[in-house]
Amino acid sequence: MTDAVPENTFAQIAYEQMLNSRYALQNHPAHRFSAGLDRSATVLLARLSVAEPMTIAELAEAFGLDISTIHRQVAAAIKAGLIERIDDPAGGQAKKHQPTAEGSRLLAAEFAYREATTREIMQGWSEEDTADYLRLVEKFNRGIEHLRNQPWPR
Repeated sequence: MTDAVPENTFAQIAYEQMLNSRYALQNHPAHRFSAGLDRSATVLLARLSVAEPMTIAELAEAFGLDISTIHRQVAAAIKAGLIERIDDPAGGQAKKHQPTAEGSRLLAAEFAYREATTREIMQGWSEEDTADYLRLVEKFNRGIEHLRNQPWPR
């Protein structure tokens, strides 16, 4: 299917993806307002909010990062009162992690700000263009998840 795509199309897509991620790579929000969450806390909270509580090892596997990196990120989120350690509901020995009420509140606020900015950016887009963008960006993300064997629950 991609054989008929002009050669420079993939280079242009890669370039646009770089532009799309530049704020995150510079640790600046891509939106105009923020609930005060940094990028790693937002991603951790987002993952924990759509899944069962997870251990450090499970989070490291889910993100494809080493345990020490996840441990530092989770420790910072715990210190900030965003994530809490709990006993494993299934009775296992390892501690699990879940968002605190404050973490959930700030994550909801963060996504409300992001949604408002997205609405502003896409103002004037047709309903069809908006639906097409959603479908294609989700398809692209699922392709990355498949390639890395790291599905993200939705």
